[in-house]
Amino acid sequence: MSATSVFAVPTKNRLDHYPELRPLRQALLSRDWPAVTRFFAELPADQDPSVAVTVVAELRGVETFLEGAAASSTLAATLLGARWVVMGWEVRTALYASEVSRKQFAQFHAFLARADNLLGDVVMAEPGNVAAWTTRVRIARGLQVGLTEAWRRYNQAAEAQPHPFTAQLDLAQQLCPKWGGSFPQLHAFAQVCAAEAPPGALNAAVVAEAHIEQARAEPSASRYMRQPEVREQLRDAAARSVGHPAYRPVYGWVQAQSSFAYAWSLAGDRRSAAPHFAALGNRFTSYPWEYYQGTGGVTYKARQLAALMTRGHRTRG
Repeated sequence: MSATSVFAVPTKNRLDHYPELRPLRQALLSRDWPAVTRFFAELPADQDPSVAVTVVAELRGVETFLEGAAASSTLAATLLGARWVVMGWEVRTALYASEVSRKQFAQFHAFLARADNLLGDVVMAEPGNVAAWTTRVRIARGLQVGLTEAWRRYNQAAEAQPHPFTAQLDLAQQLCPKWGGSFPQLHAFAQVCAAEAPPGALNAAVVAEAHIEQARAEPSASRYMRQPEVREQLRDAAARSVGHPAYRPVYGWVQAQSSFAYAWSLAGDRRSAAPHFAALGNRFTSYPWEYYQGTGGVTYKARQLAALMTRGHRTRG
């Protein structure tokens, strides 16, 4: 990693994370629907389209373009449904439920219900649409339809595309106690994600996210992450995924590397965090770094530098 990339301002922009998605954004800004459809049609089979859908969903104002095509295109409807979900969460905000007004909740639920109805029609017509099912897993959490329905939607996503990493991350959140699940359920699911995925796939990063979520609920997050059994599971998960010789940086890799970097940083293990920071370079994800007290770009970069310095010392020594 160059000194320039280390000291540059961290970027959360997904287009900086995945530059190959920039033509998609340009097609949307140009309102070039044939180019949008061509982009998704040409996505390699090993890429999760849910990440590209998220880039579209986060583009302000794109809904006015998509609404005209949604009636005649399952792709446009998939993108529009995802956009409405983002708009709903923007209304709700990331505040605790007790701090969200009734009006905000009403608008939030209205957006999600509207999106769910639209995407329900999409998957009726196109059962193999993994992006639509993945968004519906996210909606299940927001509408609080329960674990059984969330599992049903996830299983449909997994049938559409084996080992759907983005859908797994969404279900993992649903399995947290704060959304009606439990930590034993969460860890069991994470271990299945890791064990069943091909070597080098991203899925074992769900193990890191499961421990991050439990650490947040413990009296001491660092003490929890320092436990030998937790550290052993993190090492095994990294070795199965981003640390495996077969690993390739497919869509979602930034989130996976970021979760491992955070988990090892929380455990106080800079040496183990270092290769994940090195892979990330200047890339930065809000989750899970938003959990760290006083976090943000500055704290993240400080931790990154500390990890890289440790790595450099080890190399010299």
